[in-house]
Amino acid sequence: MRVEMLSDHTAPREPWLASTSTAARQLWARVRRWRRLDAPLARDPVLRARVSWQEVLLTHDRAPRRTTGVLGEDPLTAALGVLPDEWVMLRGYRNRRGGTDHVLVGPHGIWAVEVERRRIRLHAVGDQWWWEKLDARGHSVETGRAVDPAGRALPRRVNDIADDLAAWLRRNRHDVPVRTAVVLTHEQARLGHCQDPTVSLVGTHPHHLLDALARYAAPLAAGEVADLVRRDHLFHQRRRHRRA
Repeated sequence: MRVEMLSDHTAPREPWLASTSTAARQLWARVRRWRRLDAPLARDPVLRARVSWQEVLLTHDRAPRRTTGVLGEDPLTAALGVLPDEWVMLRGYRNRRGGTDHVLVGPHGIWAVEVERRRIRLHAVGDQWWWEKLDARGHSVETGRAVDPAGRALPRRVNDIADDLAAWLRRNRHDVPVRTAVVLTHEQARLGHCQDPTVSLVGTHPHHLLDALARYAAPLAAGEVADLVRRDHLFHQRRRHRRA
């Protein structure tokens, strides 16, 4: 997986991720050779996606485990490093509805991903989310609503951003769903009461996102879609600068 910063508030990619990406590319090369021998598979994009994701998840299981300290810095990027370079993580994307941590684009989907790096227990019931701050022993010491500075609920904000991006893609002849995910990456973060959340995924481990990428896999023109995401971000960035 390639990593690209659209905004400058995110950290650079860890250099050791290159070895994991190399392993993934090698596995995918073997998959492609096998596909050429199987005509029915080549004609079925859904089946093709499923076989591809089996290989990606296998690569994740085989990937060397890093120290907790390194994973704590960017566990999501570390886990997604098993994806081949057809996937790109665009960090710091912003449009008129706000900004999200990552937009992940690949041949099998596009996702708006929000990352929570705090030691909390998150409750998600429909569009109403709240959190409990936890101490080192897991005791609740503070509670609050999961909202942005404007008072907008976390899932509403992520969905607003994704919906606006999807509308832009449709206007440019790419009618594809933009899935949404909230991932808790602190090693002591927990999910509490979770019922019918209004995002595609709420998870406590990067592997949950990998599983969701496989579950919702649908083919798209990744290169063209990624270029449109960049254009949209740049357009809104210029508008903000003109207003400043």
